[in-house]
Amino acid sequence: MDSIIFKVIFRAQEQFENKNLTLSFKHLAVENPLSIRAKSILELKKLSETNQHIINFQNIEEVLIIGNPEDDIKYNYYLVILFSLKADGKKTGYLIGNIKKLGNVIIGVWPFNIQFKDKTGKKILETYNDIIENPLNYSNICLISQ
Repeated sequence: MDSIIFKVIFRAQEQFENKNLTLSFKHLAVENPLSIRAKSILELKKLSETNQHIINFQNIEEVLIIGNPEDDIKYNYYLVILFSLKADGKKTGYLIGNIKKLGNVIIGVWPFNIQFKDKTGKKILETYNDIIENPLNYSNICLISQ
């Protein structure tokens, strides 16, 4: 499979002179989909109501798939979770796609670089679950939806 990139385009804001902002996520080439509970997204949204370090808003305009995916998977919608650990301040993001028969699946990571090769599907799921279960370990969590 060729390298696949998901380019997430966010709606322009007036203060940025109507220029759309983008983030590119590297496709996770894992054997088994990294499925997450739909309930966990709802939990994160609920936490955003009481925790000032968790924000939730709609701002994804579209997602472009760059490359040649083997499968012709159709995504119903996308979510982006951006976060940074209090311990090291390292910023990370996950792109979640909703697939009809699988539900919500982590399909991409940001940033992608040499250290990305060390991230296994299991480690990514552990980090995602830690965000939900221990949000106080993170200085910022941002959930962006379509």
